[in-house]
Formats: sequence, structure tokens, C-alpha cells
Amino acid sequence: MTETLLTSRLALHPIGMTDHHALLTHWTGPVVRRHLFDGASISPVQVTEIIETSERDFATEGYGLWALRPLRGGPAPAEPRPGAPLIGVAGLRGHEGPFDRGVDVEILYSLEPDRWGQGLAAEASRAVLDYAFGVVGLRRVTAEFDPDSAVSAEVAASLGMRPWRGGASGPDGPSYYAADRSGWLGSRRGIDAVP
Repeated sequence: MTETLLTSRLALHPIGMTDHHALLTHWTGPVVRRHLFDGASISPVQVTEIIETSERDFATEGYGLWALRPLRGGPAPAEPRPGAPLIGVAGLRGHEGPFDRGVDVEILYSLEPDRWGQGLAAEASRAVLDYAFGVVGLRRVTAEFDPDSAVSAEVAASLGMRPWRGGASGPDGPSYYAADRSGWLGSRRGIDAVP
């Protein structure tokens, strides 16, 4: 169940090995790396592992990571511009929840710094959450970020995510936000999914 997701400005395609070089370049940029990997350097082997995990998750769980590319403007059908660069990643992954409460599904995203402040993180994340709740049927999706990341908190709040009581917060640990299926479906319209 791998889907291409479309928003008003973005095409989201499941990541694959053809995206390896672009992902390596994106994820090793110092600003992106600081926010996504806590400043740790990521190797080509790790990028391969992330891609393989995403492909496996799409095959078994129905979700994974999508590459973000800008759409072509104009009256033509919505599709990525030919040769459009990868400008970020958004998606879902399973991870250990706070306080060893089992596996949660977490939403994550990264954008090229020159794309920050344009609403693209929220736009891509909204499409991913629509897919998570409307297509996959997940019950809850969480978000984890550093407590000093006011922008991440703003993005989560703009998506209707709320601080999650199951997670720690404060200066000594990450902040946890969550959205649940019933609240999301009651407040959103469906997405355009292209098989």
C-alpha cells in the first residue's frame, strides 16, 4: 500500500533507493542534522537502512517515509516538476513510546532550511496524518521533539495535535504531542491519494 500523496504545493512519494543521494545530502546538512539526528552524522549505510526500513514498513504496516518535491504550477494535472529537487521528508515510523509503554507511530518531517517558514512542514504533515487516519486506520499518531523547539510545537498545534499526557515534557526531556483518529477524522477532509 504505497501511495503518492498530493497537497496544493507538494508531491509526496514513498522514498526509495533512487532518492539515496538526495536523502544523504539533505540529512547531512548541518541544520537538518541538528534537528533530526541530534547533530549526529549520518552515513550512506544508515541512509540505505532508513530507506529499507521505510520500504519494509510500507509493505507490512502501510506507512513509511515520503520524499517531498514541489508540484508543477499551472493548469496541468498536479505532478512534480520534472527534475524537481527533494526539499524534505515527511512520514511515519514505529518507535518505542515514552516510559516503555510499547510501540507508538510517530510522525516526523525535515525540510531544507531555505523552505522553512512557508507552511510546508504543516502541509506535508497534514497529508501524512490524513493518510495515517483515513487510509491506514491508525488510532493515534505521536510527535516527539526537543522542548526548546517552539516551531515544532507550533506545527504540532496547527495540526490539532495536543500535549500528550503519556509523555514527559519540560527542560529535561522531549515534549510529546498526539493526535487521535476520531478527533482528526471529525475535523479534516480526505486526501488525494494516487496509487
